[in-house]
Amino acid sequence: MADTNSGQAFTGQLGSATRAILPSALVTHVHLLRHGDVAQMGARVVRGQLDVPLSQHGQAQSEQLAAWMQAHVPRPDAIWTSDLSRCVQLAELCSRAQGLTYRSDSRLREQSMGRWEGRTWEDVSTHEPAATSAYWDDYWLAAPSGGESLQTVQARALEVLHELLAQHAGGRVVIVTHIGIIRTLLCAWLGVPGTQALRFAPATASHTQVLISDTGAVLEAVGERPWLYGAAAQSKAESVQSAGHTRARRIALSGSAGTGKTTLGKRLAAELGVPYLDEVMRTRLERGLRLDGLSRADWRALIRDLWREQSELQAQARDGFVADRSSIDYAAFWLHYGLHTDAQETADFFEEMAAASSLVERIVMFPWGVLPLVADGVRTPDPWTQLAFHNTLQGMLRRYARSPVLELAPTRDLEERMRWTLERL
Repeated sequence: MADTNSGQAFTGQLGSATRAILPSALVTHVHLLRHGDVAQMGARVVRGQLDVPLSQHGQAQSEQLAAWMQAHVPRPDAIWTSDLSRCVQLAELCSRAQGLTYRSDSRLREQSMGRWEGRTWEDVSTHEPAATSAYWDDYWLAAPSGGESLQTVQARALEVLHELLAQHAGGRVVIVTHIGIIRTLLCAWLGVPGTQALRFAPATASHTQVLISDTGAVLEAVGERPWLYGAAAQSKAESVQSAGHTRARRIALSGSAGTGKTTLGKRLAAELGVPYLDEVMRTRLERGLRLDGLSRADWRALIRDLWREQSELQAQARDGFVADRSSIDYAAFWLHYGLHTDAQETADFFEEMAAASSLVERIVMFPWGVLPLVADGVRTPDPWTQLAFHNTLQGMLRRYARSPVLELAPTRDLEERMRWTLERL
């Protein structure tokens, strides 16, 4: 990144830190542009590869992004685009501004959602509940009915990039595409597991910049809207706020294991366009962390370390997040595992967790006993152990949470859970 304090907008020059990471002289600059808003952007419709056009607002966004690219980014060697019209419209603007022709490729399309496309999520969840749950439980490998998995999307996107980089190694290329393609490419280039793809949530009409060399890849910018920088951005922010259109984007999910936090959390993050932050304890357990034999001192250190990791992830997600666990959950773990023998240490930790809870807009508390508890080899399948933790957590939330707590309605239906939560956000 540039070594200045001029903001995050890419200047076309590499900073000293980036040059140190990418010692190779052959660096390919890849600019990933996500299309602008489409018609009825707010409707909860499964679009996938439906060829929906840009809205009037999306067209204006595209014009601004194309103008910024022309003014601030050196002339590219090539412009490639998805063949869907919402991307072609932006590619045409960029090509015209740069005096280039663009190439369209169907492999740069959004993920195919198969028979779900054109239907509302409510309809899909009602008529195909098992398939819908399976998809949100493992969006990387699971495919919608008649559609493709995100892993398959990554494979075809990498095919295109292999061809493009072979033709323009050491040059500069612009790719106009969709959020699914951008997510999977970033995972591939940065060595991030595909199961974490939802951590990347570039906005519509945004610019993502990646530098690729034989030593690896460096992420220069992700999901920025540089055409909004400056006085215009402040004016827009003030107008939106005055109109009462602000919406909670830093959401923490709270509850005992097996209450459906992961499934709803991934879906909610995708709906809000923000990253989903996995529960760090679960991630470590899946990687082989052993809890047997830990002393109380070990448990204290572990809980503090888990919270430190989660708080760092939240701080990095500047545009918002949906996190599996609130800070109050860690205070409840402290009690649940009997770590409160030192009264002052406990009081200090609880105050720290209470203060941290004010950094999210909402905490969503999931009900115990509504969904069947499934043994997965990670969490205990004993419902009474989970109930004991749940009751502790519920009391802690009511006493210590400094942000509003939404107690999720006791329904099993994912679509009802989504509708209930979104209405209250």
